[in-house]
Amino acid sequence: MTQVLWPRLLEYVVPAEYTGTLKPLCRCLREVVEKKQQEGEEAACLDYGGPVKLPTPQGLLARLLVVASSPYSGEGHGCAALQLLQALHQNIHAAVGEMWVVKIPSLVQYIEGNTENSLDCARWEHMLLQFLRTSLEMIDDSAWSRQISLELSQQMAGYASPSNEKSFLYKALGTSLAVCQDLVHVKSQLQQFLTTTDYMEVPERQGVISILAFSAESHLDLTLNALQEFGAAMSKVKVSGFISRLKGYHRGKRGKTLSTLMLTYSSVAVHAPKDQLLSRVEADITGNILLHYRTSCQDMYLKLTFIHNVMEISCAILETRDSQEFEFSYKLELLGYMLDFIKKEPLDSLASPVRYKAILAIGHLSKLKPSLTLEGNRELLDQCFKSLFPLPPLEMMKKESETAKDALLIESLYVRSLEALDKLMETLLEEEPTTNWFQEMFELLATWFSSGKEWERERAFQASTRLLTAYQETVHSTTQETFNRFGSLIGRIAPYSCDSLATSRQWVVDCISCLLSMQGQPMNLGSAEEELSCLCEELTTAPDPEALFQASSKMARVVSEYFPSEQATDFIETTMDSMLSANPTCATAAGLWMKIILKECGDAMLDQVPAILDIIYSHMSNIQEGSLRQFLLEAVPILAHQHLEAVISSLLSKRLPMDSDTTELWRSLGGDPLLATQVLQVLIEKIKTSTSQEGSVTSETETDRHLAVAEPLSATCAIFEVVSALQSSKAVQELLPELFPVLLQQVSRTLGQKMPLPVISSQESFQKDRQHTEGNPCRFSVQAFESMLSKVGNVRLMRELREQGTWILLENPQTHHEGVCLLVRVLLRSELVTPEIIQSLLAWVNSPTENYRVTSTAFLAQLMSDPMLREKKFLKSVLRVLEERSQDRNSIVRQMAVRGLGNIVDGAPQKVKKHKKFLLDILIGALHDIFSSEVIGESMNALAKVLKQLKEKDIGSSFRDLTQQIRTYFDDEDDALRSVAFVLFGILAQLTKKKWKAYFTEQVQKSWVTLLLHLQDPNPQVSMKCRATFHLCFPFLGLKRLQHVINKHLDDTAKLNPTELQEDICRHLASSWNT
Repeated sequence: MTQVLWPRLLEYVVPAEYTGTLKPLCRCLREVVEKKQQEGEEAACLDYGGPVKLPTPQGLLARLLVVASSPYSGEGHGCAALQLLQALHQNIHAAVGEMWVVKIPSLVQYIEGNTENSLDCARWEHMLLQFLRTSLEMIDDSAWSRQISLELSQQMAGYASPSNEKSFLYKALGTSLAVCQDLVHVKSQLQQFLTTTDYMEVPERQGVISILAFSAESHLDLTLNALQEFGAAMSKVKVSGFISRLKGYHRGKRGKTLSTLMLTYSSVAVHAPKDQLLSRVEADITGNILLHYRTSCQDMYLKLTFIHNVMEISCAILETRDSQEFEFSYKLELLGYMLDFIKKEPLDSLASPVRYKAILAIGHLSKLKPSLTLEGNRELLDQCFKSLFPLPPLEMMKKESETAKDALLIESLYVRSLEALDKLMETLLEEEPTTNWFQEMFELLATWFSSGKEWERERAFQASTRLLTAYQETVHSTTQETFNRFGSLIGRIAPYSCDSLATSRQWVVDCISCLLSMQGQPMNLGSAEEELSCLCEELTTAPDPEALFQASSKMARVVSEYFPSEQATDFIETTMDSMLSANPTCATAAGLWMKIILKECGDAMLDQVPAILDIIYSHMSNIQEGSLRQFLLEAVPILAHQHLEAVISSLLSKRLPMDSDTTELWRSLGGDPLLATQVLQVLIEKIKTSTSQEGSVTSETETDRHLAVAEPLSATCAIFEVVSALQSSKAVQELLPELFPVLLQQVSRTLGQKMPLPVISSQESFQKDRQHTEGNPCRFSVQAFESMLSKVGNVRLMRELREQGTWILLENPQTHHEGVCLLVRVLLRSELVTPEIIQSLLAWVNSPTENYRVTSTAFLAQLMSDPMLREKKFLKSVLRVLEERSQDRNSIVRQMAVRGLGNIVDGAPQKVKKHKKFLLDILIGALHDIFSSEVIGESMNALAKVLKQLKEKDIGSSFRDLTQQIRTYFDDEDDALRSVAFVLFGILAQLTKKKWKAYFTEQVQKSWVTLLLHLQDPNPQVSMKCRATFHLCFPFLGLKRLQHVINKHLDDTAKLNPTELQEDICRHLASSWNT
């Protein structure tokens, strides 16, 4: 019975129609074979000469392997097929027995260890094909291999198309051809399939690709030649002009054939021996693919084919041993095609896989040599961003789809597109694992943060999270270097924790978490991650912007615990950029983050204060919106509280005159009264220090002396701004004893000077910056002084000073001393001149700087007119000073000293007689000043005041000299000197009693003609003074009979007629002479 059943059952194994009974059939046959084997080796051998037409060994092997390729079909006939194959090994070929005994059980075990759902089909298929190849190599018989390839070809008709079994058959056929050493047979088989395949059918196209690809594993040249010949033959086929112009024709058989050829070439590259690929991949593979692509109708299907080619060729090259030394000459051209595909994809819809597959292909190509430049990689990435980010929101695209299936397709394409972008970023980072390149990539993403479209920002934040993660895993984790981009990245992305889209805020928190993870590696993050998680929930559910700001501020405080202070400038710079580019809510968040980081970490930022302030200053011209600008202004006091000296020094370095932005920064320091007091104290010391060093400078040029010193002038301007911003006068009141003399000294110091030259590096810069040297330094100093007084004085005081032109007088070198006198006169009435101020001014009178001597002497001169000088016991000191200054080389100082001595009459009249000799000696001596008429005039005015307080006996021997000296000015060209000389002569006339009457009479007799003539002085004022003096002096002439005539003419009420007066006098004199 067994002898009959044995061959009969084998007849049903190969025919496809009996596939449904294959599992029990195989089991039955295996039992029969095993029994036969027990009877002896010969009993188990098949008799191919018997009446039953048995399947060939090649047929059995082919059939059972194909069945095993779908192991769970037919109630799991895969194991049964393999077990039967093992049992029949003796009948298949003697060479495979030992190997099959070992290998087939492991294959069965693999099937039994999986299920239909868990089985890795690709791996299983590879295992079977490898089993087939190994078996054929062990058989090592060309005829046998040739026969199995024929069997595989014959069995194809028995399987449905498409099916897994038929797909495996094609691959098995290709494997058998690869092993076959009969090259003629192999070539004929390849040509047959190339020419007979129905290219309109997808399974057959895929089948021929598999055959040629697996064949190339051992016959690369032969396979490539076959493809070349077939392609050349196709190109020679003549098609009528009308048909060739039809797109349908190209999309039909010819198009499918060409696309199949292209796919075959790249598949051959994947399967080609690695040591042979690089010599063939360019000319024989890539070149032919490009040739067929260019000559085809480039529709979406062909684009996808070409993209697939690029990915397969790239992967194949990378798997070779010398891939890193191989320069792929087609790389740039292929990248160009991929970029072109991406650019042409619509931005309002997502309907094809071209976009994401092209991005994947770019990623594969990027791994090949030659490497692109940094700019080239930037362009690649930028174009990918531009292709994906502007797409409409996913939900919108899904709603616009016609069917639910279309919606699922769109979602799938969207997810894959973003995944492809993530993969590309990872690849580019792997190829250039540097922090600088990572920064370039991030900056490209950051340009999308400020997009006006929520979905674009969301995608950029999502991509940023992926990029940061990739950087952490690819670069940071391997180098373990200090993460020196933390500050700039936090500044760039943190403001968007207040984005309008909740999902965007979540991505931003993920970015911050990743950044903290890298920054906190050397430290213990502790509860920071938990806090961020909670804050993420707050940000997600925040009902309004205020809630967003609160949560974001909390996050800033968490980050501040790990913030590297040395990266403060990077953080401030990028935060400012965010304030400019982000929407109002996020811009506000940027300002909040800046304030919090400065508050929490500012104490460690001393070295960076100048750079931080420069950044703030440079952005002020662009940040004009009120609330945002306020953040900049608040940042300065925050830093000043921690590093006052550094902040002030940095602000003082700004060029003069101050622009509006610099003035605002200074004014921001006046908002806090306590801070303002500290700022003013430092500025006062800056000016004092500069002033104390002034005397030690020995190398000044003439130009230097006429230029204001930059730092004290800047400090003076700064005082003006800070004081102007003060809401209260308390700080100025407290500092007045120091502030008053310092600012007045600065007024004096800058008197007549020009603005300091800017720091320049070239003549061109000088020409460009000339406008910055314009301005009057003294005017700036006067403004600061005025602002100080406005805080401590009242409205009436300031109005009086302004109406009298005090400030204009002060800043003019020719009238400065008069301005000082006027200033002191008004201040004395307001009791603003304190002993401390006087003490400070006394120190200037001996200064080598003339301006200081002028200012201080004028100040003291006017002070002499007030009783406080005597009351505060300064009189003696001031008199001594004025005595010394009366001999000063500067004429204005001498003038002011003389005026001050005369003012003792107003301030301490009771002291005039005590100091009469002292006063008269100096004042009469001043009448001999040969260099300044102003000193002489001032001296005569002072004498006029002093003499009114004295009697004839008090004058003593000075009377003679004084009288003679006065007479010398009766005919002086200076109207003022003539006028005061006449006044003073009249006073002497009133003082003269007995002792000097004879002498004075003699002087009057010598002068009466001059007096008479000057009654007609061209200057009416001089004429009036002369009239009064003539009236006083006439009695000394002894002409009593003329007295009534003189009285008539010179009476105060009478109108003077000099001609008539002279005629009357002459007539009387003539009459007296005749008598």
